[in-house]
Formats: sequence, structure tokens, C-alpha cells
Amino acid sequence: MVRAFEPDSQNRHRSVPLQDTITRIPGYPRKLVIFKIPASSYWWVRYYADSHIYKRTTKTESKRDALEAAKRFYDDINLRMHGVSVFEGLPIDTNAAEVIPFRKVTHLLMEFEKAKVERKQLAKLTYQNIELRMDKHILPFFGHMDILSINYKTLDEFLQMLSKLEPKLSISTISNYMGLVRKVLQHAARYSYVKHIPEFPKVGVEDRPRGWFNVGEYKQITKISKKFAGKRIEWRFHGEKEEESYFCEVGGKLGPNDRLIKRYQMTKDLSDLIVFMVNSYIRPTDIRNMQHKHVEVIKREWTYLRLTLPPSKGHSFPITTMPWAVKVYERICRRQEVELGRPVEPTDYVFMTQAKSRDNAIKSLAKQFDIVLDATGLKVSNVGEPRSLYSLRHSSIMFRLMFGRTVDTLTLARNARTSPEMIDRFYAAPLQGEMNIGELQSKRRPRPWE
Repeated sequence: MVRAFEPDSQNRHRSVPLQDTITRIPGYPRKLVIFKIPASSYWWVRYYADSHIYKRTTKTESKRDALEAAKRFYDDINLRMHGVSVFEGLPIDTNAAEVIPFRKVTHLLMEFEKAKVERKQLAKLTYQNIELRMDKHILPFFGHMDILSINYKTLDEFLQMLSKLEPKLSISTISNYMGLVRKVLQHAARYSYVKHIPEFPKVGVEDRPRGWFNVGEYKQITKISKKFAGKRIEWRFHGEKEEESYFCEVGGKLGPNDRLIKRYQMTKDLSDLIVFMVNSYIRPTDIRNMQHKHVEVIKREWTYLRLTLPPSKGHSFPITTMPWAVKVYERICRRQEVELGRPVEPTDYVFMTQAKSRDNAIKSLAKQFDIVLDATGLKVSNVGEPRSLYSLRHSSIMFRLMFGRTVDTLTLARNARTSPEMIDRFYAAPLQGEMNIGELQSKRRPRPWE
């Protein structure tokens, strides 16, 4: 009986050997074979030795030449363990005598990245995304390859494989996959497993500006989030497809074709979060980590919050908020004092302080926000850009560009913990001349001598 988690032959990875091409080499161990894979027109060679599987392209479409290459590969594996390489016709350093599979270097890299998570230098979610992509496409393709055998041709074959996947991957996703492969090879260089990193095929750049909310849309989501605060919302299916699902308040009768999927508890944290993010430039990841000790209320000539948050995206500058963020923060503190029955502590989290974990906190807020977007019909912008919690940060930056007087991009970028280039490429991409018509039509004051 086939287990449910086992993929069928049509869904197998493009680096899996084609069964009818697997060929043993006469006179050599049975574990030395050549084969072809869907991702490449070349023959490949595979050999199991010393509890490892080694794999390499033969760089030829001729089966006869592939058989000869397999014999040289067999000699290479065994001789390299004694410090000599004949596959490329060159001696190799005895310090690098061991054949190093790509999978081994990947394991070392992931240990390195995990240590960064423990030092709070890398977000746990980022680590999980790296791990997911390694397991999904990178290791199935490169896993058992000798790290020294990876060259431009191998990398280009991997790129072509990614480009042909269904559903289609975006340019940025493909670029991320290639970047992770480069990261593994760079880590191999740190350990002196390779002397040079091969040239990588160019993927291209695809700028995808983030979705944002204009003033009218911002007022809509704020109004609905306040209306839903404290209520339970039902997720229902009207038919068989997920596209036919909808959200509604608890209590309504189910129609003959409706069925209840799940109930969600809406919180007051969401309505406060929407206003807070639009007035503070923070990222959704900052919500996860923000504690009261990171927030300082400043009431002098100017009223604002100084947010000294843990570093994010390589930036550690304090963030200065808009005045309205102060009112929201003070309201949050008053509410938490009532809910907790005590004054807020410096180590209490600002949002969803009573959540079981910070992962649960951010997931709950993201789902609640998705419900609000569904209720307002604002999940996607007029130009097809999907919206999420990150759109609130985008809106914050756009509002300053549209309504701020003489705000220079460098100051805005520093305060938003990003770079002027990123603001120009992504956040300010929707900015049009008509949005700042006042600035375009403004006139200088005449000078006394004019």
C-alpha cells in the first residue's frame, strides 16, 4: 500500500534518476552507476563509499563517454581519500583529501545560522525559511554532489530546473534559491573545502513594490478592526473551493451550502496595532520582539516615542514615531494594567502580551488582519498587489513622502531602518507627481534683489 506522504512518479523531483537509464559499469562495484535525470541532458555518475553517496555530472551526453568518466570518477573517489585526484588530472591538497558532499557543508552552514538565531542575530522565522528551501529543492538536487564538482554548468542546470517548476516561481524566489547555494559554497570556502567559488548564472532582478493603503483605505480597515474588536468571527465555506470562503460574525444561520470551518477571536490589539504601525514605521517582526523596555515616551517641544528595538535587517538605529503613536501606546498600557491586574513590567510585550508564544502572537495578529482585509475587500490593491501586515509599514513611509514637509529620503530611511535605495525601489515606487502636486507647483520667495 502506498503511504499518503509518498509522492507519485509524476511529482518526483527533477534531480531524481530516471529508473530506465540506471546502468552499472561492468567489472566495477555494483554501487557504481551512471544515470540520467530530467533536469539535465548529461549523464551522471553515482557511487556509494564510506557511508556516503557521491554524485557528479559526467559533462557528456554520450553513454560510452559517460562509462569511461564513471571509471575515472571511481578511481578519483578512492585515490582522493589518499590525497590524489585523477578525475581532473591534477593532484590535490592532502588537507582536502576527504570527498566533501554538498549536504555536509549545508549541515555546517545550518549549524552556523542556528547559532546566529541563539545570539539574536537572525530571526527564527528566517532560519526556518532557509531550512525549508534547502530541503525542498536545493538538497534534492545538490545533496550528494562532491562540493568540488559544482561548476557553472551545474548551477545553470539547477537554475533551469527552478525556472520550469509549476507553479512558476517568481524571479525574486529563484534569486533567493541561488543565493542560498552561493552561501553554501562560500561556507565551503571558509573551511578550505574549495579554493574558488564558481561563476553563477545571472538570474535577473524583479522589483515588486509592496502593497499599501491610501488614506481612505486606512480609515476603512481602522473602522472595521474597531468594530470587530472583542468579537468572535466565523470562517465559512459557501462551496467546495477556498475562493468561496468568507468571514462573518458568530450567530448567523448557515445556508444549505455553507459549512463552518473555524472560529477566530478578534482582539483590541489589532485595532491599536494598525494605528501604531502606520505612525511608527516598524516591521511586523518588530511586533514580535517589542517590549515596554524598548519604548520611551518623549514629551518636550515635540511629542513622540523613541523605540530602541533589537536590531533588524542589519539596522539598529532608534525609531522616532509620529505623535499619534504616543496616544495609542498610552491606551495599550492602560488596557494591559486592567487585563493583568498590575502595572505593566518592562519585560511585558507591547502587543498580545498574554499569548502562549511570540509565534502564536504574530500569527494571530496576521490572521485577524487578514479577516479585516477580507471584510473590507482590500486584500489586493487596484494594481494587483497583495496586502499584509507589512503594508502598514509601507503606508507609514508613503504618508511621510506624500504629506511630510521637506523630509529628505536619508533621514526617513534611517528612521525606518532601511536604505534610501530600498525606499526608492520598493516603498516609493507608487509615488506619483500628482500626489505631491503642492511641492511640484510651489515657488521660491523672490529675493530682495530680484
